[in-house]
Amino acid sequence: MFELHILGTSSARPAHGRAVSGSFVKTPSGALLVDCGEGMQSRLVEHNSALKKSGLQIRSKMSKVRTILFTHCHLDHTWGLLPMLQTMDLDGRTEPLTIIAPSCQDAIAWAKEHPGETPPPESGFHPTDLAILFEQWKALGGKDGDFGYPIDWKLVPIEQKSPFSSPVQPLDGIELTIVPTKHGIPSCGWQISSVGGKGKFDRAKADELNLSIEHIRLLANGTDIETSSGKLSASDFRGEIPEPRSLLISGDTTGDVEAFSELSNPPDILVHEATHLAGNEEKARKWNHSTSHDAARHAQISETQVLALTHYSSSIIDINEIEAGAKNLHERSIASIDGDIFTISKNGEVSMFRRQEEWKKYQL
Repeated sequence: MFELHILGTSSARPAHGRAVSGSFVKTPSGALLVDCGEGMQSRLVEHNSALKKSGLQIRSKMSKVRTILFTHCHLDHTWGLLPMLQTMDLDGRTEPLTIIAPSCQDAIAWAKEHPGETPPPESGFHPTDLAILFEQWKALGGKDGDFGYPIDWKLVPIEQKSPFSSPVQPLDGIELTIVPTKHGIPSCGWQISSVGGKGKFDRAKADELNLSIEHIRLLANGTDIETSSGKLSASDFRGEIPEPRSLLISGDTTGDVEAFSELSNPPDILVHEATHLAGNEEKARKWNHSTSHDAARHAQISETQVLALTHYSSSIIDINEIEAGAKNLHERSIASIDGDIFTISKNGEVSMFRRQEEWKKYQL
């Protein structure tokens, strides 16, 4: 159903062999990236090369990425985008790409009036607001801003505190939900959910009634039919509609965001920053970040199955301390390592393949 590849677990800068933020997500309708920190394209290529040698039928091809989602504008989450877009052009990409990012109405308006410019301090806008960066990246892309393939640049103003459906839904059968977060600038988490599933078609029931192939086809496609013995409803030949499956990537945030308790469906996996150890709440609040305890609380209120911790401060060497702090509140918590792959099955089972342990599989 879903594959989640964690390709960066460090905050602010690479440290202790950990890269900065960026995740590759494979859905039934195509792949996407959530955040794109420094060196993301190299990480994707190297990760995919390792997967080819692993024997697993799992890949992380950059060419398969259809959508890129940003959680906020800080460079450790965005600075790998422009080189990746240019490489896609060099690789001969022709498929369209959608890029969606949070901002605010005033910054969007200012960037349109001052394309390519950096806002002065008195403007009140962060110089790397994604409305500003989008215009700069467009100007730097190829000849006259042409990257060689269509790019749909979408900015979404974050004007509310509750989760809302993304105004752009680029993947069929996948619902993108924006979860507003608190990071001192426009920021959000992204919930990626399956939608539109059908219950399993009861072929045995159709065969018992000696229905024709055409009648079976119509029923399977959702069309009611008339037979010599009466009307048959297509819904009577479908089993229970499967529950939606989802994952939520929080981005950077403080630990007091009630939007996590307002989700329409609980995430099977919550990927949440844990920049600081439990007990360092004061420091976390000062810099608009979370502790492992904060992450676990968000996992609790969102009724998350599995909490995957990430975005560790460079001061943290032993991530087992992070994991232990979260498990005090949420037992199914795990401190992610670069290269970890989480999978969500159709029935909600969560597994993890750990690259650093020769792709050992864990049932979570």
